[in-house]
Amino acid sequence: MMPTGPRDGGREAEHVAGLTLDGRKAAVTGAGGFIGNAVCRELVERGAEVVGLEVKPETAARVMETGASFEACDVTDRAALDRALEGVELVVHTAAHVREWGSMDDFVRVNVGGTRNVLDAAERAGVERVLHVSSVVVYGYDAPGELDEGAYHRTYGIPYIDTKSASDALALRRGAIVVRPGDVYGPHSVPWVVRPLELAKSNQLMVPGEGDGVMLPTYIDDLVEAILLALANGERGRAYTAWDGEPVTFEEYFNRIAAIAGGRPARRMPRPLATAVAAAFEAIASARGNPPRFSRNAITFIDRRGAASNRRLREELGWEPRVDLDEGMRRVERWAREEGLV
Repeated sequence: MMPTGPRDGGREAEHVAGLTLDGRKAAVTGAGGFIGNAVCRELVERGAEVVGLEVKPETAARVMETGASFEACDVTDRAALDRALEGVELVVHTAAHVREWGSMDDFVRVNVGGTRNVLDAAERAGVERVLHVSSVVVYGYDAPGELDEGAYHRTYGIPYIDTKSASDALALRRGAIVVRPGDVYGPHSVPWVVRPLELAKSNQLMVPGEGDGVMLPTYIDDLVEAILLALANGERGRAYTAWDGEPVTFEEYFNRIAAIAGGRPARRMPRPLATAVAAAFEAIASARGNPPRFSRNAITFIDRRGAASNRRLREELGWEPRVDLDEGMRRVERWAREEGLV
């Protein structure tokens, strides 16, 4: 196994056994996003010819900095996908609405309809392997203990959770390989780094109840390694859960963010009061025409009761997370200071 360069100044990555990438043509949807961009970079470093598909033209420079080519492509546009996937052998589908606000119709159109379109276009193009990036939200937030890969939640009425679960089930039925990341953090992460830092700097970080919601941390480098392993050796129509296996409370995680920002620790708040505060954030954001920094749906995301098993990824594919929370937060702090965020 030959080493490549580090992705963010951290550990040295290693080539994944079983997948020869030299000269192979790969496409990554959502290539301008946090996960998609990191996947593009790693595929290029391993010798693939990568086309980054992205709905936002303003991300073109960010995509091309990875060594991938850029193609403007909306996953809701079937004709555009057909053109983009012509001659492609491998697809990693990361494009999705990843947020806690917005209409259910819009989430269905992108997260479910977009996934169906990618799978259809890949089939028409004769793509060898498709990997769909899902989420641990499919396991829900209410069940204590450790859930296995066969567990699915009840409907929450929260667009992101429900449509990621629907697209996960669709991808499995269609024979894609599915990776379900935990709560993915690291440099450039908006939900778990950038926005918490902004809240911490204004002393607005809070956790509902006793602050004992369970976070399933996944450092971005470890997730990329999991995705490449699954793309190489994963079984079609099978799901693999990727997180580091060491749960922390959201209170502990946010307090680490607060320490980086120089703010006070996260405030515990009874859930009814937290809901009222979040509603106020939403009202202010709506009046300004901006997305809220904190919403009522976000309370669910930081109040998980249990965990999910990552044994399948470790035992079947040999994945081992390498970046623990201490090291991951050191890298986050270094990046945040370099970017002038703190």
